[in-house]
Amino acid sequence: MHNKFIARTAATAAALGISATLAFTPAAAAPAPTPAEAAMRALTERTADQPESRAGVDALGSYADFVAANHINTIGLYTPFIYAAPTFGCGSNGPITTIIAAGTANGPSANIIGRPGTLTFHATPGHPGIPQASGLVVAWININNGLSGITMLDDPTEFGTPSLSKTIDSGPGTVLASMWGTIDYPGALCVMTPTVGMFPVPEAPAPAPQSAPAAPPAEPGAPAPAPAPAPGPAPAPAPA
Repeated sequence: MHNKFIARTAATAAALGISATLAFTPAAAAPAPTPAEAAMRALTERTADQPESRAGVDALGSYADFVAANHINTIGLYTPFIYAAPTFGCGSNGPITTIIAAGTANGPSANIIGRPGTLTFHATPGHPGIPQASGLVVAWININNGLSGITMLDDPTEFGTPSLSKTIDSGPGTVLASMWGTIDYPGALCVMTPTVGMFPVPEAPAPAPQSAPAAPPAEPGAPAPAPAPAPGPAPAPAPA
């Protein structure tokens, strides 16, 4: 009987010890979000109360997941969005037309004059006529530095009409973006559904090393500096 009591007491103590260990073992810390995850989270929180932006931001989030899952890389500084966006309300041959959207990375190139670390988005509608107003929107994230934003493509042309373009300060890295919105034409309103794309933005080149400035030329008629005296012979060693 005494042995059974001791065995039961030992088993109870062991069980309590395991429970205490489990209770006081700290939970593993959640991994820190990647820059892409942090950027997408910031964009989602920013548009939580903006239902008009949900479709575009959701499309960007799905594309970011697809890019991460498939380890997709970018090529080239000029990249169109991956598909022409179906557009309603302004087709000349039917109810649906398209808008070709693209991005141009501004970086160290003789053919690109924009400031490095910026990206210019632009849209080309398949609808004749001059646009009167732009309601196009771009949502973007930089998956390398964690920056994100939502911006209107509302830059004007020199004539004051919408250029359907906008330059953003994304910083260098790979930028994922979605574009959607509206364009007003005389007698028509184009409603663009979201399209998505990926754009590499290069870093600025390192500055060239600066050489030492040359000595200024002597003024005419100024006497030439006297040559430095030649060093004398070394003294003889003292006798031991």
